[in-house]
Amino acid sequence: MRGGPSSLWGGPPRSSAWNNRERWCMASVDTDRQQLTALLEQYRAGFEALDVAKLQALWDREYPQLLYAPQERAKAVRGWMGIAKYYDGLRAHLARATRMSLDDVTLDLMGEVAFAFFTYHFEGERAGGAGTFTNDGRVSFLFHRKAGTWKAIHYHESAPGPR
Repeated sequence: MRGGPSSLWGGPPRSSAWNNRERWCMASVDTDRQQLTALLEQYRAGFEALDVAKLQALWDREYPQLLYAPQERAKAVRGWMGIAKYYDGLRAHLARATRMSLDDVTLDLMGEVAFAFFTYHFEGERAGGAGTFTNDGRVSFLFHRKAGTWKAIHYHESAPGPR
């Protein structure tokens, strides 16, 4: 069958230009998925190394409605200054990280916006020799494309719930 799905319903066959557009769109989606997967790896590696600069680089600092909702806080952190301060405070609570893993990753692209969901497991040591720290959670991340680059604009973390 020539021309794609429209031929199934009796429509005219699609031109080769349309087919080339479909191939370009598929390549673009693949590229977007690769870029978003790289951002999730940057997030994972940033926490595993407690690399504040790597974590801060995920975000669109100019987006007016940035929101970061970590599970340990009653209220969401709003705006770039709040998010930067949150990350800057990591070392005050954690001496080092030993493991950060992501699982159950889902990515969805919606034009210039992308959604990621995953679960994570973190292991590390508390600052001041206060012992080990482990944490599990679920994350929803929202990204948007800005000047051809994906940047985070929303983050929500919650406890994993009963097993």
